[in-house]
Amino acid sequence: MFRSPSSVIHSSIDGKVITAEEFYAQARRWVAIVRNIAKANASRFSKGKTKQAHTYKTGKKAGKTEQKLRNSIRYIITQDCGVPESVGFKIPIHGIFREWAVGFGQPRVAGKYISPNSRVKRTMEDWIDLPIEKNTKKLFDLAAEFWGDTVVVNSFGAKKV
Repeated sequence: MFRSPSSVIHSSIDGKVITAEEFYAQARRWVAIVRNIAKANASRFSKGKTKQAHTYKTGKKAGKTEQKLRNSIRYIITQDCGVPESVGFKIPIHGIFREWAVGFGQPRVAGKYISPNSRVKRTMEDWIDLPIEKNTKKLFDLAAEFWGDTVVVNSFGAKKV
C-alpha cells in the first residue's frame, strides 16, 4: 500500500522550540517596551512634580522618597519552576489617580466629576492601560508559542538535534 508523504508519522520534532529561558528573556523584553511607552506617556503630563524626588517628612512614609511618575514605574515577572507565570507593573498611587481621574472627592466614574466641591479637577488619561492593551497580543502569542512547544515536546518526544 502506498502512503502519501503527509500521512507519515514522525517521532521527532523539526524546527526551533522555545525554551523557558528564551520565554523569560522575551517576556522581559516585552515588559520593558511597554514600560518605556508608559514612561514616555507620563513624561508628557503638563502637571506633576516639579522636583526630581520628594521625601516625606511625617506619617507612615516618613523618610521615604517619592519619585516623579515616569521614574517610578516598575515591573515584575513571577516565575514557577523557571517559567514566567505572570507579568505585572508597579506604579505609585498618584499614577492610578492620574489614569482614573480619581482622588479628592472624585471616585472612578468614566469621565464624570462626582463631587462639585472637589479640590482638584482631574481628567482621565490612558497612560498605562493603553500601551498594555495595544501590546497584549504579542505577549499572548509568545505564551502560546512556548506552551504549544512544551505540549508537543512532552506528547511526541524529543526535538531532533
